[in-house]
Parts: sequence; C-alpha cells; structure tokens
Amino acid sequence: MASKQPIDSVWANPPSIYRSAPFWSWNGELQPDRLCDAIESMHEAGMGGFFMHSRYGLKTPYLSEEWFRCVSACVEKARELGMKAYLYDEDRWPSGPAGGLVTRDKPRNRMVALSAVRQADAIMGAKTIAKFAVTLDEGGRVKSCRRAEKAEDGEQLILFQVIVARTLGWINDGAAPDLMRRGPVAEFLRVTHDEYAKRFGKDFGGVIPAIFTDEPNYSHMWTEVENELARIPWTTRMPQEFARRRGYDLIEKLPEAVLQMADDQFVRARHDLFRTATELFVENFSAQVGRWCGKHDIALTGHMLGEESLPRQIIDVGAAMPHYKHMQWPGIDILSDQAEELATAKQCSSVADQFGRERVLSEMYGCTGWDWPLEGHKFIGDWQAATGVNFRCPHLTHYTLAGGAKRDYPASIFEHSPWWKYYRSVEDYFARINLMLTRGEAVRDVLVVHPVESAWGLHEKEENTPSRDSLSKALKTIIYTLSGEHYDWDFGDESLMEKHARAKGDVLKIGKMSYALVVVPPSLTLRASTAALLREFVAGGGKVLFIGQVPDCIDGVRSQDVAALSAEAKICGPSPEEFIPTIETLLARRVSVTENDAQQRCIWTMLRKVRSSDTGNLGSGQVLFLQSHDREHDRCVHVSVAGRGPVVLWDALSGGKRRVKSRKLADRVEFDLLLPPTASAMISLGLRVPDAGAPAKPVKILDTQSLEGPFPVELTEPNTLPLDYCTFRLNDEEFSQPVHSLKADTLIRERFGLDRRMGMGHQPWYLYKSGVVDTRPRAKCEIRRGFHVSSLPGRCALAIERPEDFEITVNGLAVGEVDGWWVDRDIKTIDITDLLRTGDNEVTLRMDYRADMELEDLYLVGEFGVARRGGAEHTWSDVTMTAALTELPLGSWVSKGLDFYGGSVKYRLGVTAPKPGRRLRLRLPEVACTAAAILVNGKTFALPWAPFAADITDALHEGENDVEIDIIGGRKNILGPLHAPWGQWTGPGQFDPDCHEWTDSYLLTDHGLLSAPILETVK
Repeated sequence: MASKQPIDSVWANPPSIYRSAPFWSWNGELQPDRLCDAIESMHEAGMGGFFMHSRYGLKTPYLSEEWFRCVSACVEKARELGMKAYLYDEDRWPSGPAGGLVTRDKPRNRMVALSAVRQADAIMGAKTIAKFAVTLDEGGRVKSCRRAEKAEDGEQLILFQVIVARTLGWINDGAAPDLMRRGPVAEFLRVTHDEYAKRFGKDFGGVIPAIFTDEPNYSHMWTEVENELARIPWTTRMPQEFARRRGYDLIEKLPEAVLQMADDQFVRARHDLFRTATELFVENFSAQVGRWCGKHDIALTGHMLGEESLPRQIIDVGAAMPHYKHMQWPGIDILSDQAEELATAKQCSSVADQFGRERVLSEMYGCTGWDWPLEGHKFIGDWQAATGVNFRCPHLTHYTLAGGAKRDYPASIFEHSPWWKYYRSVEDYFARINLMLTRGEAVRDVLVVHPVESAWGLHEKEENTPSRDSLSKALKTIIYTLSGEHYDWDFGDESLMEKHARAKGDVLKIGKMSYALVVVPPSLTLRASTAALLREFVAGGGKVLFIGQVPDCIDGVRSQDVAALSAEAKICGPSPEEFIPTIETLLARRVSVTENDAQQRCIWTMLRKVRSSDTGNLGSGQVLFLQSHDREHDRCVHVSVAGRGPVVLWDALSGGKRRVKSRKLADRVEFDLLLPPTASAMISLGLRVPDAGAPAKPVKILDTQSLEGPFPVELTEPNTLPLDYCTFRLNDEEFSQPVHSLKADTLIRERFGLDRRMGMGHQPWYLYKSGVVDTRPRAKCEIRRGFHVSSLPGRCALAIERPEDFEITVNGLAVGEVDGWWVDRDIKTIDITDLLRTGDNEVTLRMDYRADMELEDLYLVGEFGVARRGGAEHTWSDVTMTAALTELPLGSWVSKGLDFYGGSVKYRLGVTAPKPGRRLRLRLPEVACTAAAILVNGKTFALPWAPFAADITDALHEGENDVEIDIIGGRKNILGPLHAPWGQWTGPGQFDPDCHEWTDSYLLTDHGLLSAPILETVK
C-alpha cells in the first residue's frame, strides 16, 4: 500500500487503494471489450477498483477458460489505469460450494445438521444417532428426559437425526458444503483459489490485492423438515471433537443442547456445543483460507453471514469476531439505509485494530433502491468510517440490466444511474476520508467484553428469562450510549482475549491496542481465562465495570468466582442514567462534543494518533473525525480534545484545508464547529499544515433574490413511459385479462411446469453447459400492450430486451431495425415514430415460447410528455402521451409531464454578475433529487448532498450569464418497483406482483425544484 506517502502530497487525489471497489455484478454473457469499457467508466468516476463478482444471470461458464480470459482482460485494464482488480471466490453466494463443484459429484462434502423430531415424524433416510424419551410441559419445554428406545406413558420419543443438505438450483445442482471440516474447504480452495493462483499469482498483492469471501456459514443448507422440533449445527466428527475439547459426552446431553429445558434458562451443554461448532468453523474455514491467502500474498477480505445480532451470528457462524483474526482485511455487510448495526461494524474494526489489520471493508448501499440519494451514500459511509471502516465495497455495479438484474437489489452504482456523472465527488470525498483514517492508530480507552458466549447457552425465544434477544438489546443500549457520550471503545472477544490479552499494570492490552476501562455488559458466563485476566487487571490498578446482570457462571458452570471479582470492581445498573455517571468517575473523556452544555449524542467521533512516518513533513499529532447522525438539522457544537493545536479542518469534499479558531485550556484544545445535516469533519490537531487557509469568516448577506419561475428546461435524456401491463395468449386461446409483465411471465411458465424466474434457480451458464435447459419451443405466444397517445411525439422509440426473440408490430405494422439502446446496452431501441397514431395504440410481440425466455417490461422512449386521462386511479390505462414540455414551474415534475422520467432536468435562469468586491451565492432551499449541480459558463459545481448551494462568482462573466440548475432524479419511476411503496429495503420481492404491498396504481417518487432558488449577494 501507499500508506507512507505524505498526506499532503496525495490529499487532493488519493491513490486507488483508498478508493472504493464495488461489487461488479457479472450477470450476463461477458465480453472483454465491454468489461474494459466499464472499467474506464469506473475509473473516470473515481473508483479505485472492482470485485469481479459472479451474479444472477451469468451466461459465461464460471471458472472456464472463457471466464479467466475475461478476468485477465480486467486485470490488464486495471494495471493500465492504476486500479485494483479484486477477486471474488464464489458463483453467487454464500461462499464454499464453488458454484456446485465442491458437492455436486462429492456428496460426502455436503453440510449436515442435527434435527430433533418426534418418532412419528422420523426423517426417511436420515441417520439416527440417539433416542430420548422426554416429558414436555405445556410450553413444549423438556421437564425430564432419559435415553431410551421406547417411550413410556406420558413420554414422547424424540429422535436426533443427522440430515444432509439438499441439492439446489441456486448451487447449480450442488449442495451447501460442510465448512466445519477441513476436506470440503480444501476442495473449495483447490477448485477456486488454486486456479486463480495458477493464472494470476504473480499479481497477488499488487494489481490483485484481495479476494472476497461472501457469507460463509455452517448452517444454511435449505433442507426443510416437517414438524421439526429444533435443529443445531453439526458435522460428522462433532461427538468426538466435543468430547476432546469439552471433556464429556455430548450425545448424553443432546436434549439439553438442542431442546428448551423447563428448569434452566442457561444450559451448559448448549453453550459448549456452540463453542465447539465455532472453533471447528474458525479452524477449518477461516484459518485454512486465511493461511492460503497469507502464503499466496493476497488479502482475505469479505464478511461472514449473520453478523448483525447475537441470535443471527450464533445460528450462522457461532461468533463473528474469531473469524476476523484470520482475515488480512476483515469486513462486514451493512445493507439498506440504516445506522442500527454499530455492533456489526465494531466487532470487525475492533479485531482489525487489535491485530494491526490496515483495512476494514464494508459491503454497503445494497437494497436501497433506484431513487436513493447521494446523501445516503455519504451518511452510510460516514457513520461506518467513524466506527473504523476504511474500505467501501458499494453494492452493486451491474454489467447488464437485462432480465432480473434491474430487480437485483438496486440501485446499480454505474452509468445506469443518472447521478453517475457526478459520482466522482463522492469517490474523491471518501478517498480522502480513508486516506486519513488509515494513518496512525485509533485511540480507544474502553473495552466492552462481547457477550456472545453467554448467548450460546440460551435459546432464541424465552419468556420472562434472559434470552439472546434481551442480551442484544442491553448491549445495544450500552454501546450506542458510549459512542454518543464520546467514550470510544472496542469489543473484546473472549476466545481472542484468552490467547492475546494481557494485563500490564492499570492497562489491559489486546495485541496492539491498550485499554484503561473494561466494561462487562449484562452476561451469564465468562471464560475462566477472562475472569483471571480481569482479576490481574484490577490487582494492577485497572478499572472494571459490570453493568446490569453480573455473570454467575465460569465456562458455563455455576461459580462464585465472578461474584468475587465484581466485589473488587464497580457495579451499576443498566440504564444510561446510571452507568454514564459511573464511567465519568472512572475515566476522563479524551474527546468531548457538547451542545448546550450536554454531550451531543448524535455526533460520533474517532480519534487517531499520527506520527511523522504517517504524515511526512506535517509532524506528529492527532486526527479527529466527527460525524453527525442528524440528517435534518444543523448542529453547532463545542469540541474539546486532549491535545494541542493548531487545529485544521481538512475539507474532504473540496480537498481544501483551513485553520479553525481554537484556544488552549490546560492539556486540552477547544474549538467550535458548525455541522450541517449529514455533515462530517476531518480535523488535525498539532500537525503543521502550512498551506491551510485562514479561518472562515462570517458571511454578510447584502441582498437576496428569489427566482420563482416557471423556468425553461432541458431534459438530459429522452422522456419515458413504461408498458408494464399486458394481455397474452398461448396458441389460439382467448387473451388473458391485463396483468403485469412479470405475472404474465410466471403464468406462462406455470403452464409448462417451469419454476418462476423470481426464485432461486440455476445459473444460465450451468444450464447450457450441463444440457439441463430445454430450449425447444413450447407454444405459440402472443403478448399485447396497449397505450394511448393524445399528441404525436417528435420522436419515439420502443425499448426492448432481446428483440431478436420476437416478431414485433405496432398497430399491426412491422417495426424496423434496432438503432440504439436506452440506459443499458442490452435494452435495445427501435424507432416507431411513424407507426404511432392519436388515440389507442398497441405493441404486439409474437414468439415461439421457450423456457430460456425472459418476458420483461417494454418502454417508450422519446420526445413527449405524459399525463393522466382522468381515471380514478393512476394505472397503465389512465396514462396518455402528450406534447413534450419546454418549461416547468416550481414543484415536483411528477404530474407535470415527467411522471416516469428517470434522468435529470436542467432548469435555466439568467444571472447578472455582482459588482466588484461582492460575491454571488446560488442556494437551493428545497429540492427533491438524488443529487444536483449548478452549471455556469462551462464550470460545474457538483452538489452531491446538502447544503445545495455554491458561490458561483468566479465562473461569471460581466453582465448577464446563462446558469443551469441540474436536478437529478432516479430510475425508480421507470425501472421500479412501480407498484410497491419505496421502503427501507428494495429487492426482488418488492418487484413481485404477488408482493403483499402490490397495487395496480403507480406509486411514484417526487423530483424537482420544490421551492424558489435564492441568489444571495454576500460580502
């Protein structure tokens, strides 16, 4: 890495290693030239690389020579452009089966689980390893049990049976592998990683820095069991490994480990089972893959499944943190627009800092939808940066939008999105943030002992007793309060602490990190090694605080040891009103961020120590990053930091630097900051920054002018109208009632016994390679789509996928040849201007229907407006095509002729240059957009997020100037989902006509200048 380059020499334009690498969805028939064109576009947008990620719809055979030729072309293009080409280790996800190669012809490699069923529900063909006669209470909990072959009166015979993962289309007729065994993982490495190493090993650690592993787990086997009582992770040698590691017979304890007991809320056998499963998974998957990567000089990155909560990670991986030790660049996955996964981020960044890992990856932005604004990109990236994430993996960048790709957890962070032309601003911003936050080391005084091992001994759902969920909620309260109160902290994982932690006087060290205070959240058990470590820490003057429930077990067994320890430490209640004052008596804040004399909890911070080796000529000092969770309001805060001046604000958006007025108070430096909505601030303290500008001066507004419109406008791309409802018939049957395109597709497939395309089917490459696909014609099929025209357009094209599959007519007349494409190269356009008529029109598709066909929406694209015809609901039959618009008033452009428009609109206005000595600022007080820009005489002021304002003085010439305000919309109003509300999560399910939220009416998102732009003359 370029980590030793002086900060100031690369601040303006950080190198590729600090820039994002998106999940590049390889989801069609790959062509090297098209792949290289896409890399050029990513490079121009400021991205630093790309993860070559096999995805839904791939037609090029996975891991074939053709596949590797495409990878090679991308590696060479990355080398040419100074970018990074990152590998991905699977065909789709989760990692392990290698697209089916590990298990399809090797059934012994399949994942297994242990299922508990009643004798009457015995699983045919499953191996029974034990039978128990049990009595159950009214809640189905075990009151008594005994090993037996038969049940007596009042008892039920429970069988514990080993079930095997079933084959799936999703895994190309393979099955999930057993990642708790060395053999299946070694086979995965042989067929995947070794093949990459043979071809590209010389570039490992250079052009190819890392390989992504995606959601490996020990439990997702997709094998359903009717009337199953419970299930736990299993592997063939689990009984032997359990006995060796835990010292007793697991088989005799299976009812306690698997079923819920009536008389004990915490079960040692269950705790020990998950401890053993976690160890086996870590040793055989993460450690084995991590060793391979270390040996081959390539970083293992990616993320585990189920990191987001205690219940999920126990079910999926046992515990997330032990895996991160074996990843050179550990990572996480945080999807949708939310800040609810502080624990997810901190689990990973804690291990990274403790073990000196330079990068922490986050797969982010997925499932946010086609209209998610760039403000969201900033917010999600910023709050994760404040918790230690310094490598963004945006989800997703699509190779093609053909077929289901446009529904594959949008948006596409690529040319498909209208804001792409301004995405360089986002990439430069985060490159500068990551540059700074990979320098030096984080300063965190508080260690929070992670309570996952307490949760191992609990069932998921327990009433009136501690549960995994209740432990999660208590933990969330503590960690969010600590971050909001500006006590930065790390997690301590007990398995890692056992091997790598030591008490050194009044400091507890884990690897490279040192802590002054250890917090034990509500817990039920600690390891003996943890208790011994904390006793030694307290004896040396260290500070330990038990919050809420004090654990009463050691290694899952009742013990008085923790009670004795807690008597020497501090104990307080679980509410913030109790534990924050207690912490304040134990530990002074290094960083204080107050508003109205109270800690401002919506501001998160990260403090880092940096040395001359990190900064070059700037010397040593500190870097402080502040991030505001408030997305609606300004925050004027007072900041106090243990350290020294000068204080310099490094503007990550513009690349500028300016001094901040500050004062020294004893051993602290204090200053004030104004943080607009969704703002962040990168501050250096004590560094010599000679080129920093003067502190900002108050701006005096001399005059304001409100521009009320209407405004002449220019569309940056053609207007659009979806043809998403149709009627259809097979052979000579009657036509159906109008249905959505995807419903028609499903109904037609059902007629021929085919699975619906919305499911988890085979990859196309596998179907063709294996000969499984049947491409013979099934029937004659005819699909009709009607639309209404009130005013004939200047130009109109039909946008359609795979037009060669159809005989296409408009109003009974055959269409011409393909003449271009719209939004995506695989959505072709055909000019139909001369085939239209006023009144009702109809597009007809005729075909010999085949199983490999994908029936998608059609679109009209051209010079026209759209309007409603006055129907009760805004449905497909209510829409008509009107004359193209040339001006717009203030307000949303939806309902003003651009209901389904997915591009941007340039509003034109005339602006007179100010008098000498005056400056002119153009402000957009209220906009509905994904991003905006102001264009003045060839200069672009990109406005990716609020405040939407720019000083345009230096771009003006004397007299009158033409100024354009570019308001960027999104693709939701054309690509969808058009018939389900836009919520926090957008995935294939929201596009499904059988979705419970579905309505035939169009549900559209507003875009436009909502209130008058303001011209401010300032001094």
